[in-house]
Amino acid sequence: MQIANVLLMASMVFPQAPDTLDVATVTDSRNIAARSSAPLQRVESRLLQETGTITLQEALRTFAGIQVKDYGGLGGMKTVGIRSFGSQHTGIMYDGQVISNAQNGQVDIGRFNLDDIKSISVEISGSDDIFRPARLATSAGVLSVESARPVFDSTGIQASAQLRYGSFGTWNPYLNVKRRLSDRWAGTFWGNYISSKGNYPFILYNGDITTREIRLHSDVSSFNGETSLYGDIGQDGSLAMRLSYYSSERGLPGSVVLYTQNPHQRLWDDDRRASASYEAIPDEKWKIKSSLSYDRAWNRFVDFDPIHEEPEDDRYLQREGSLSAIALFSPSTGIDFSAAQDLVFNSLDSSIPGCPFPERITSYTSLSGKYDRSRLTAVATLCGTVVSEWVKIGTPALGRLHFSPSASIAYRLPLDTDLRIRASFKDSFRLPTFNDLYYSRIGNRRLNPEKASQTNAGATWTQDFGKHSISAAADGYWNMVRDKIVAVPSMFIWSMRNVGKVLMLGSDLSFSYRGGFSDRLTIQASGNYSYQYAVDVTDPAAKNYRHQIAYTPRHCGSGSLVFETPWINMGYTMQAVGERYTLAQNTPAYRTEPYVDHSLSLNHTFSFGERHRWSLHTSAEALNISNVNYEVIKYYPMPGRQYRITLKISY
Repeated sequence: MQIANVLLMASMVFPQAPDTLDVATVTDSRNIAARSSAPLQRVESRLLQETGTITLQEALRTFAGIQVKDYGGLGGMKTVGIRSFGSQHTGIMYDGQVISNAQNGQVDIGRFNLDDIKSISVEISGSDDIFRPARLATSAGVLSVESARPVFDSTGIQASAQLRYGSFGTWNPYLNVKRRLSDRWAGTFWGNYISSKGNYPFILYNGDITTREIRLHSDVSSFNGETSLYGDIGQDGSLAMRLSYYSSERGLPGSVVLYTQNPHQRLWDDDRRASASYEAIPDEKWKIKSSLSYDRAWNRFVDFDPIHEEPEDDRYLQREGSLSAIALFSPSTGIDFSAAQDLVFNSLDSSIPGCPFPERITSYTSLSGKYDRSRLTAVATLCGTVVSEWVKIGTPALGRLHFSPSASIAYRLPLDTDLRIRASFKDSFRLPTFNDLYYSRIGNRRLNPEKASQTNAGATWTQDFGKHSISAAADGYWNMVRDKIVAVPSMFIWSMRNVGKVLMLGSDLSFSYRGGFSDRLTIQASGNYSYQYAVDVTDPAAKNYRHQIAYTPRHCGSGSLVFETPWINMGYTMQAVGERYTLAQNTPAYRTEPYVDHSLSLNHTFSFGERHRWSLHTSAEALNISNVNYEVIKYYPMPGRQYRITLKISY
């Protein structure tokens, strides 16, 4: 039965010779989030389209327990954290490949293209998927982006061209081509270009004086492209190869302090990535997967500030090579075991004087077991990590060995409705970055990894009432971070130390509804709320003892409402964020105001031509319609009211 299911999926991704009937695509998916033994949130591409969501940071703001740091504008960096953990504790996975940054540990999620994705999911404190790379077991949570693979009709080709225009001089053309090359091979290509002046207005409050300003030096020009090759290389094997390229030049407007924006800095990026993965099913009990990737990331930072005798011109080059192998053994229905091995090589070159040119080899080994029968699901994983480092200048950091266990369980109660209770535990960590260890003057080569403990307990409920379906989830959690890496002053020199300790208590509530009221009207609604008590418990004598950590609101939530009709789809989204503090001490001087952001969207798809092979998708969005002048990061104002229109033609 397993082989039949896998072959059916393979036939959809790698179709055989053309048939007389076109392929029918299934758009709905099983609600795996409600069945998961650890918190899982997932959104499909259809809902993103209906709500006018085009960027990853916009999508993640509708998830419970997720914090997105945004420095404003299209060119500003965006990072994601989970349940008050820093972004360095979040694993990022794109089509099964792990994306990381050894220099500073932060991945800019603003680079991801959502125009051809299948789904976005976030897992917290565990996962039911044990057929995955070993190093994800060391992260507190995992953000996964899955792209849409080609599914062809009898023509064997799909193509789409899109043009989007937005406020502040933003142009965004996009092209996507998918082609069946033979009975066993298919290829895809997409390219995404963005150009924006970024000169949005904002209101500056300086004591009793209020002025209207224009954001300066916030322009961006970027190209993101990818070409992929998919092959069915036998009855039980499939191969996927991918080449990705990202290039950008952007202005860095800096913080707005008093009336100064310091528009003298620019950043260039040039990232190139190649990856290949092979998956096979030798027999009914075994499933294997291996992958190989290489990533080269180059950055240039220039500061033309007149206070420097000469412009500051720093250049960085990161390299990462990774090899992953996974084996899944299923001795009987509902019982699975897996073993995964990852080897990762990282290096960093820099033009900064005194750069030690560090190199790191990390080995991740994980063993997992899963039981999923009747009403009970249970998962357990143990991951061991071994790290070795070398430098060309000075003494390398100490070698490290760390074990990361995790376990989760879910039980469906014997009721007429689908009500499940669940609990999970996970011990994770994050390695010190190259900047933590080796950055000029402040780096500390004796740092230990940050260690994180997570405990979660909750319940999920789903119920269908004819054409109406409801799902809800409630989770409470207790987290602790030990050996937190922070910058600490010593005489006149700051250095990185393992001195921090953070306690995190909270709860996440989520609700979704979908119902058909007639053949012409379907309504979809969702909402979530998060409470986070995340406080510094390092030193009882410190002034910030049990104060909320910086940029973490106690209360936040979001909601969406979509009306689907044959004529037009209308979407509304809302995000509300409570007060936060910009520094460790929760004093009025460091308080950041709460805000609510509302957005509206309208979209419709026109189909025409024989068998409706041609379609024209049109959409319009109004973002931050109340024109709230808010800041996610202090002194980095976000854009106010803005508009976008999109035309996309597909074949």
